[in-house]
Amino acid sequence: MRCLTLVASTLVLVVPAIASANVYDIQLGGMCSNHFLEGNGNPRLGNWPGETAVDAWVDQNDDMSTATVQFAGVLDAYCTGNNYCYIYTFSNGGAVLSRTLSLYSTAWNIGYVANAASNEGGSEIGGTGWIGEIFGGCTMAGHIGPSDQRNGWNHYETHGRIIGQIGGDGWLFPYAQSAVLPGHDDGAVAEHSSGGFVQAWSLDSLCYDGHWTNHQVWWSCEYGSNNHYDMKMQAICDDGGC
Repeated sequence: MRCLTLVASTLVLVVPAIASANVYDIQLGGMCSNHFLEGNGNPRLGNWPGETAVDAWVDQNDDMSTATVQFAGVLDAYCTGNNYCYIYTFSNGGAVLSRTLSLYSTAWNIGYVANAASNEGGSEIGGTGWIGEIFGGCTMAGHIGPSDQRNGWNHYETHGRIIGQIGGDGWLFPYAQSAVLPGHDDGAVAEHSSGGFVQAWSLDSLCYDGHWTNHQVWWSCEYGSNNHYDMKMQAICDDGGC
């Protein structure tokens, strides 16, 4: 299928076994959205020969519980039976994916996950209540801070699925938020979150030790000029879908 230079070869070797199955590339958007092809970042569906890209309709406007249930429904529809899936998330979609894998033991057929600018570890901006809601434009934006996300479910439990992490360090208007986010950040999430780190450390790279189980850094230790919206298509393009 694809060639991930930082992915174990065993993941690539499973591809021939599912050559005759339907392969779906699930794209999950971020906070305050209903689907991937919405919002900033020039979103578009990836294009992999012989596979079908899916714009996952998941409501991330109100609460993580609703989003988790809806995303589990997407996985039930596309990633069971003879079907096989690869998943690409953006921003808070990384948190929804993590929570879904943690809470459900369903034997979904998932090759791997690629998270771009993941908010799995929470954003300090999202933890500021009404400020987060104004900045994000929806109720959920005020309830996805580090405490909410990190204490909300077991991030170590992926049921064996490998999760690739990428993150940026670029400016994002109105700039002031970088004073709140620790270490390097993309204007919306710090690298402790986009890197899948156990602790909310101040970091200048995603390649340090200390990630949750099965969370790996892929392609680059940091996209130094990319802001949050620039990262939306990065994992899809890095994985040959552009």
